[in-house]
Amino acid sequence: MASEKLFEGIPAFPTDIPTMPMSTISLASLRSGDVSSARRMLAACQELGFFLLDLREDSQGEMMIEQIDRMFEVGKDMMSLPEDVKQQYLHDIPKSFLGFKPRGHAKTETGAPDRFEWFNIGQDGLMGNTPLQPLPPSVASRVPLFKSFLKHGQDVVASISSTLATQLSLAPDVFTSSQVPTRPSGTVIRIVKAFAFTDPGEDLRTSMIHHTDFGTITLLANVIGGLQILSPGAVASDESAWRWVRPQPGCLIVNLGDAMVEWTSGILRSNVHRIRYAPGLQRQVDRYSLALLVRPERDASMRSKIGGEGQGNEASNMTAWEWEVKKAMSLSREGPASQSIGGKTFAV
Repeated sequence: MASEKLFEGIPAFPTDIPTMPMSTISLASLRSGDVSSARRMLAACQELGFFLLDLREDSQGEMMIEQIDRMFEVGKDMMSLPEDVKQQYLHDIPKSFLGFKPRGHAKTETGAPDRFEWFNIGQDGLMGNTPLQPLPPSVASRVPLFKSFLKHGQDVVASISSTLATQLSLAPDVFTSSQVPTRPSGTVIRIVKAFAFTDPGEDLRTSMIHHTDFGTITLLANVIGGLQILSPGAVASDESAWRWVRPQPGCLIVNLGDAMVEWTSGILRSNVHRIRYAPGLQRQVDRYSLALLVRPERDASMRSKIGGEGQGNEASNMTAWEWEVKKAMSLSREGPASQSIGGKTFAV
């Protein structure tokens, strides 16, 4: 997450709204091999699929905090570009998710236009796996920052992945070997802007509809609230089951995606979440988010690494790319996931 200074001068996160209790895991403790921290992280990844990762008191974590602050400034500059400039870098779904997604191009649960825009920058281009995608000049000049942030994010994801593997009595590289950054994948850095509510009478609808992430691990940084997590065992249509997440200085929000559920035969959890309007007076300011959404390398097998054949057995003979295409087609036909998946009991 961003440093303390980015939390200064913004409206306070309300104290009278229901928030989701989340474990806070120290990156420094994970890197040192602390068994208690590793077990707590595994429990969080089974029970909720979300946890807070404290980057402080770790040298690379401290560097990442400083880079996140700089990336937020880049994001604001990027989203402030004239609309005619943004239109030159539109994504081309389903061919490519890279580039700019304008506000209103997706729908909320009511069928109304969404309230956010984003810009995706692909890991493949930054790593040299493929040619770098076209970028606005003001963004292209910051590519070294994006590359550095990506490298630190990759290291964090590797630490989480290897720790989870060890806790599941698997080889430490069982997950990292299927998401090698130098091999083609759908991994992206995403900068998101959710627009402020400036009209007192404006409909306070969802900014981004409820969903689970397709990938393996997502690292998320934001300062303004708005993220909500669905309580375990609940369905998305139950409004009383949604809980807010309070951003914390120096901490990333980490969540697991559907690929980790497939790879562990349902032991790890991918939880439904959504972006609501920001709570309280925070809704009066634009909400920026920075995410690293990690996906398996395209040719990786989606067969379970536990010894079974995956959550629904359908993925066992698919590559990650085939599985992602199938997931995307299912989403288009059937709409967003209404329930979380995974979270089966595992005896350490």
